[in-house]
Amino acid sequence: MKTNSNEKIVDTLLDYVRYLKIVHHVQGRIRIKAGWDGIRHLAGVNETVPEDVIDRVPGITGYRVNKKALSVIIAYDSAILPFELWEEVGALGQYPMKQEEVKGKLMTLLN
Repeated sequence: MKTNSNEKIVDTLLDYVRYLKIVHHVQGRIRIKAGWDGIRHLAGVNETVPEDVIDRVPGITGYRVNKKALSVIIAYDSAILPFELWEEVGALGQYPMKQEEVKGKLMTLLN
């Protein structure tokens, strides 16, 4: 996936987000968990694809996948990835009409 365009990275990230929910968030650290719909959708995804996407996002300083809990803990630099942007990404499931706006903000980070 490293050779894919930034737009493809953002589109893939936003596709995954539809199936995930923020369960805990403090500045610099976020925990995301898959719901039942997410489990079904993400079960067929090559395991390295989400990791490649995470690795390409500037400001992510580390992450840990907990397969048993169906969650990912992401550490990030809030000077690069503001707390509010994570909250906007996390709210896309409820407010899908904001996807293009959020996509634009993420594209700005990658360029």
